[in-house]
Amino acid sequence: MDYVIRPAVKADAAGCYDLVRRLAEFEELDDYLHIDEATFVEAAFGDQPQFEIMVAEMDGQIAGVVTYFHRFHIWFGEKMIEIDDLFVRPSARGRGIGRKLLLAIGHMGRSEGVHVKWTVTTTNVRTIHMYRRMGVDYNPRGLCIWSPDSIPDE
Repeated sequence: MDYVIRPAVKADAAGCYDLVRRLAEFEELDDYLHIDEATFVEAAFGDQPQFEIMVAEMDGQIAGVVTYFHRFHIWFGEKMIEIDDLFVRPSARGRGIGRKLLLAIGHMGRSEGVHVKWTVTTTNVRTIHMYRRMGVDYNPRGLCIWSPDSIPDE
């Protein structure tokens, strides 16, 4: 099964929201997910988008999602890209989809000459090792930062 990584469009909104909701459930944080689908759609695709979404599409379905936004980082004194959520549907795992979604955002950061930042649960050891192999600077408190010059091509 092949998949394609692409920017989300409004028609993807329900599938993207579903995966964000599933991520919250997976991390046992669904009590903290307060956004409803209508607000999610407006925040992502309304007149003044608050965040952006990249999706992995497989067999006409959203198999993975990464939400992110551009912001100014005070400590770096520059703009950066911050990843908020990254999740791959369990049935689609093992195909490199999460890595490709992460690389899509990394390549965007590299082309813009900005850092990419996100956090990871510190107990997610397997993923942390993958991030390190990809050149990510991982802080033991769960902070991950990719400088533009350390983002790999593949």
